[in-house]
Amino acid sequence: MNLILRQASNQLCDNKLKVVIRMKSLNVGVSIIVGILLFFVLLFTSTEMIAYNINHYKWQFEKHEITRETEMDLEELTRVTKNMIEYLKGSRDTLDMKAVIDGKEQEVFGEREKSHMVDVKKLFVIGTYIRNISFIILIVAIAYMVLRNKKLLIVTLSMVKYVFAVIIMLILILGSLLLINFNKYFTIFHEIFFSNDLWLLDPKTDILINMVPEVFFFQTAMIVLGIFVTSVIVLLIIIEKFKKRLIKHS
Repeated sequence: MNLILRQASNQLCDNKLKVVIRMKSLNVGVSIIVGILLFFVLLFTSTEMIAYNINHYKWQFEKHEITRETEMDLEELTRVTKNMIEYLKGSRDTLDMKAVIDGKEQEVFGEREKSHMVDVKKLFVIGTYIRNISFIILIVAIAYMVLRNKKLLIVTLSMVKYVFAVIIMLILILGSLLLINFNKYFTIFHEIFFSNDLWLLDPKTDILINMVPEVFFFQTAMIVLGIFVTSVIVLLIIIEKFKKRLIKHS
């Protein structure tokens, strides 16, 4: 009889242990997924904040004397850039446009540049799609946990900061690598995300590379990473306050 009771007790303990392990695995899994979704939302939003900001371009144009390199005055350069931004956002179908360059009205972009920008636009569309889908999933998941499983939400909010700690560490490593040798990793980026060599433009014939030279991308990348890290810090503060409120009312 004692043997049977002991076996039953051991079985009960094993079952409880399995439940605890499953719950911990669920908590870790949900936290990682939430962290990744937030990463996508913040990264692509940070990128769009700069990529679609005409004032950022104008600042870069003045800082690096882009009007001299492109042989366009600031007004024409700004107009062309606004059209390019609208194209990336999907508000404009083509990059067919003319501008006064070196005193002559002519087509701004050649076929190679236009073909490359088709690929660039695809990346922006994919990024926006990933960001929007991630945001929707986050809202639905958080709403579900608020209504049905506040305990899981509290644990998830507590653990997501560790996920972001890893992400920030990776971002800082990336930033350091870019500071050391931006050209190398800029080239690797293009080799990964573009299946052709259309991104290899000639400054002598292609105005696009003169509008946004490598130094433009370097400084833009640093600003985007800075906005991303700042957004993460602000979000973690908001999460902590929200978590405390949940605990107080649970």
